[in-house]
Amino acid sequence: MLPSMLESQNPPVPRRDSVARADSIARADSIALVRELEKMQARPETGAPSEGSTPTGTGGPTNPRLIPDISVIGDVIADLSPKGSTQESGRRFDIREVELALSSAVDPYFRADFILGLSDLEGIAIEEAYITATALPWQSAARIGRFHLPFGKQNTTHRAELQTIEYPHAIQSFLGPEGSKGTGVWFSKILAPFGFYQELLLTAVDHFGESEEEGTGLLASEPANKKVNGLGYSARLRNYLDLSESANLELSVSAATGRRAQPVDCDPAVDCVRSDEVNAVNARQSLIGADLTFRWRPLQQGLYKSFILQAELMRQVNERSSALGRASLPGEYAGPRRNANGAYVFSRYQLTRRTHLGARYDWVQDPFADAELAEGSFKAASGYLQFFPSEFSKLVLGLERQFAAGDRKALNRLILQSTFAVGPHRPHPF
Repeated sequence: MLPSMLESQNPPVPRRDSVARADSIARADSIALVRELEKMQARPETGAPSEGSTPTGTGGPTNPRLIPDISVIGDVIADLSPKGSTQESGRRFDIREVELALSSAVDPYFRADFILGLSDLEGIAIEEAYITATALPWQSAARIGRFHLPFGKQNTTHRAELQTIEYPHAIQSFLGPEGSKGTGVWFSKILAPFGFYQELLLTAVDHFGESEEEGTGLLASEPANKKVNGLGYSARLRNYLDLSESANLELSVSAATGRRAQPVDCDPAVDCVRSDEVNAVNARQSLIGADLTFRWRPLQQGLYKSFILQAELMRQVNERSSALGRASLPGEYAGPRRNANGAYVFSRYQLTRRTHLGARYDWVQDPFADAELAEGSFKAASGYLQFFPSEFSKLVLGLERQFAAGDRKALNRLILQSTFAVGPHRPHPF
């Protein structure tokens, strides 16, 4: 009689609430089970040590976090251009690079990342190797080591993970074919004083651009970094705004400066063209830039539809006084003759869940050309068809048309790229 009276006083629980309560209980049971297994794994055992543990008198515990996360990314190129290979190696089919990445938490305060690049041309090179402080206050972070300079939008993305086959020509011309890297310190801080997110990134590195040790063939009378003002410095301010639930906008400005070796034409009577002789002078070079990225991904069709529009503008400012050459060497300064501009516009539309169609237009001025000559401008247009079998592999078919300018003839390029990753690969570029 009493149970029936209680049931009549309590309203029935809706089925949806019952299911949610059951799911919550099951989730709590699963979490409790996982924690219990972790305790059992960390609990010292007596007797013979298990596989992977350190043999001690009492059988020490196994710590699986001593093994870092390991991943490998392969970048294979098939150059089908009608006038021969346009690759640096001169090969039609080439493994452009293999990246080996190792990362792990060092302790509760630091995380370490190591990325090695392996190629036939460069052998084994240190792409990135840095330690990141993860417990700094005030929404800030710091790194020390080697890293890609945070200048512009695409320079921090590794070449194999780009949304195109190669970096935009402005980046290749002003920062290098594989982007610009530096060894030094990095500091970043998240801000939100105006109601939207901002990020400030500051770096100081050993030198700006490639050095003599990296194969430029230029050697000045003294290192560019002999004085503190000869180091490479960069700053970037990112601004992120949500336009709607499906669209967002990123607008950033960047600046970088440093001293680097520039060539000098020597007197023929002086043997200064050999690699062991001084044939360059240090001159200041600076870069300023702005980039904009618009993203659209509808909530209900995010797996199947998306759109990206990206543009970037750079200006290279060169110290080009003729006194630079006379100060160090007999001869004439042969470095950049003018300041130069460069830009690109890129867009990509998602056709299906695994297929994307993209296009890019590039325009770059040659800093070594005369300021009065229009032939110093480079222009190119390219299109890309991307297919992602999964998040671990990518196939890209790229067609590029480089337009004729001055003595340069028009060039058509047809390239097929295949990239694949094993292990816990890095996140895709945002």
